[in-house]
Amino acid sequence: MPYLDTFSGNWTSKEARHLLKRTSFGVTQNLVETAVSLGLSGTIEKLFEENSLPEPPLKYQLDGVGGTKINDPGANYGETWVNSPVYPDAASTQDRTRIYFSRNRSFYAWSFLQLQNAEMSIREKLTLFWHNHFVSENANPHREYYYMDVLRRNSLKNFKELVKQITVDPNMLIYLSGSQNTVNAPNENYARELLELFTIGKGNAVGNGDYTNYTENDVIEIAKVLTGWRVRSLQDANTLSSFFSNFNHAKGTKQLSHRFNNAIISENGANEYKDLIDIIFQQEECSRFIARQFYRWFVNAEISTDIETNIIIPLATIIRDHNYDIVPALKVLLSSNHFFESTFCMVKSPIDLLLSTTKSLLFSAPKTSVNDEYNFAYILYLAATDLNQSLFHHPDVAGWKAYYQEPLFYKSWINSYLLPKRLEYCKIIVTGGDLIIDEKKYTVPPLIPVLEVAAGIVNSHDPNILITELSNQLFNYPITESQLTSLKEILIPGLPDFEWTVEYASYINNPTDNAMRISVENKLRNLIAVMVQMSEFQIM
Repeated sequence: MPYLDTFSGNWTSKEARHLLKRTSFGVTQNLVETAVSLGLSGTIEKLFEENSLPEPPLKYQLDGVGGTKINDPGANYGETWVNSPVYPDAASTQDRTRIYFSRNRSFYAWSFLQLQNAEMSIREKLTLFWHNHFVSENANPHREYYYMDVLRRNSLKNFKELVKQITVDPNMLIYLSGSQNTVNAPNENYARELLELFTIGKGNAVGNGDYTNYTENDVIEIAKVLTGWRVRSLQDANTLSSFFSNFNHAKGTKQLSHRFNNAIISENGANEYKDLIDIIFQQEECSRFIARQFYRWFVNAEISTDIETNIIIPLATIIRDHNYDIVPALKVLLSSNHFFESTFCMVKSPIDLLLSTTKSLLFSAPKTSVNDEYNFAYILYLAATDLNQSLFHHPDVAGWKAYYQEPLFYKSWINSYLLPKRLEYCKIIVTGGDLIIDEKKYTVPPLIPVLEVAAGIVNSHDPNILITELSNQLFNYPITESQLTSLKEILIPGLPDFEWTVEYASYINNPTDNAMRISVENKLRNLIAVMVQMSEFQIM
C-alpha cells in the first residue's frame, strides 16, 4: 500500500477526529460528525476553503488598572486600534509604553480567539506554522499585527511568493537587521537565515565554508543583493512601510557559488531580491526542505530514510510541479494512507493542549463583553507562554525546539518542570482555580459546561457509555477495561453502576432541582478533570 495513496480504509469518526486534531485546534463532536458526513475528500476540501479574514483586534479594558480604560486616543473601548496612528499621541513616554502594552495584549488575546473560534479550517494551523517558520519579533503592536496578517493572508498560497514578501517586510527587516544592511556596513543576518532556516537548509559541511546546499561566500553575496532596504522610523513617519534606498544598495553583479550553478545576479535595484529568490527556488532542495517542515508539523518529527524516499521526495515533486503552491501537496499528504497510520505519535504543543481542553469540551470565550472575551483569551496566551510556547516570543530565530531539535523534538514540550504545569492547567480549566504565572494570580472559574458535554452523549445515564464516549472524544484510541473501572471510581466511588443511572435520570427529570444539578455537575467535573490529566490526553 503506497504511502501517499489516498486512504483506503473505512472513514469513521476515529479518522475524522485524527484529521481535525492535526489540522485545527480542539475538535467538537459536531465537527467530527460533519466530517464523517462529508467524507474524506469533502472534509479535505472544506479544510482548505479560503474563508474571509477575521476582523482586527479591539481595544479592551485591562485588569488591575483601577477599573479604568487605557487612555489610547487612537481608539475607543470596543473599537480596533489597528487603524489608529502607529506612533500614538501620548502625554509622556510612560503613557505611550502603556498604550503599546495594551495593544500588544489585545493582539495576543485576539490571536488566541482566532485559534479558539476557527471551525473546520486549516488556515489558523498553517498561520501558526508560518509564524514558527519565519520567526520574527517586534515590540510594536502594529508591526506584529501586520506581520501576522501577511502570514495569514498567504497561509494557503505560494511559498516562494511568501518568501519574497517576508524578505522586505518591515518586521523582518528590523528583527534580522536587514534595515541595517548597507553597502558601507554589510549585515549578513537575514542572508544567512534566508538560506539556513527559511528556504533550503544548510546541509552537512563538506569543506571549509562549504555546505551541502550553500557556501559562506553565498551568504556574503546574498547580503549584497539585499542591501538598501530600509524601514521608516515611527517617529518620523507614521507608517509601517519599508522602502528601497538605491544609495545604500551595493551596485554591480553578484555571483553565487557552484551550489547555485554559479548563477550571476545582475544589478536590478529594488527588484534584485526577487531575482535572488527565484534563483534559490530553482534548487530542488527548497521543495524537499519545506516538505520536511510540513511533515514534522502535521505528521511526525522522525524522518527516516524510508520516509525521505517515499514521502518527502514525492511531496517535493508535487510542490515543484505546482511552482511552490503548497495546497496540492498538503492535500495529498493529509489524505494519505501514511497520515492515517501516524496516530498518537505527537505530544500536543501547549497551544494544542489548552485549546483541546476548552474547545473539545464545548467551552467558548464569554460574549458578555469585549473585556470578558479578551481577558479569557489573554489568560490562555499567558498559560501557553508559561508552558514555553509564546506567540511572537520564540526562544530563537529557529523557532520552537519541538520542530527541529533532535532527538527530543515534541518531547521538549514535556519535562519534570513543564509536565506538572500542563496537568494542572488542564485541570483548572475544567474545575476552576488559580493560575500562578510569573508570581501573578489569575483566578479562573470552572469553564467547561460539563452538563452540556454529557447531554451530547447518547445514553450518558450508563456510566460505561458515558466514560467510553468521553474517552473517544478526548483520546486517540480506546481506553482499557482497567482504565474504565478506575474512571468509574472517580465518577461513583465505591458504588454500583445503577447509582449513576438513577442519579442522572433524576437530574434529567428534575432539571430545576438545584441540589441534584450540583451533585451531578460535580461528579462530571471531577471525572473530566481526571481525564484531561491522563497521559492519553497529552498526545494526538
